[in-house]
Amino acid sequence: MSSKDNTSGVLGGALAGGLIAALGLMKVKKITLQSGRTTSVSTPLNPGESKTLLPQTTYKFAIILFHGDGDPQIQLSITVGSNNYTLNGDEQAIELIAGEQVTITANNTDTANQHNTPTIEILYLTW
Repeated sequence: MSSKDNTSGVLGGALAGGLIAALGLMKVKKITLQSGRTTSVSTPLNPGESKTLLPQTTYKFAIILFHGDGDPQIQLSITVGSNNYTLNGDEQAIELIAGEQVTITANNTDTANQHNTPTIEILYLTW
């Protein structure tokens, strides 16, 4: 690149920067991101028992990982905003959440035997 190109680039950048600043368009908002992780480990449910694994929680951004290491007799009810989903304890899934409320409950559909819920991991960002 020639010195003429460098000078032209520097002057163009300075002029554009000065113009934006002069117009008041260059407002910068500082955002601090933090990450977190919540894990609901596999737990036994008595015959016919229901349990809330995640009470209603709002996430700005999250990824929910259903490991599928539970028993098929466990039925998970997942509510994301106004949408309801059903998943069995032995099924793997990933759910992406952005600005939504989430609730997860588990129900042992077997009325005679104890069964285990799957492990659920929630990775989230806050700002």
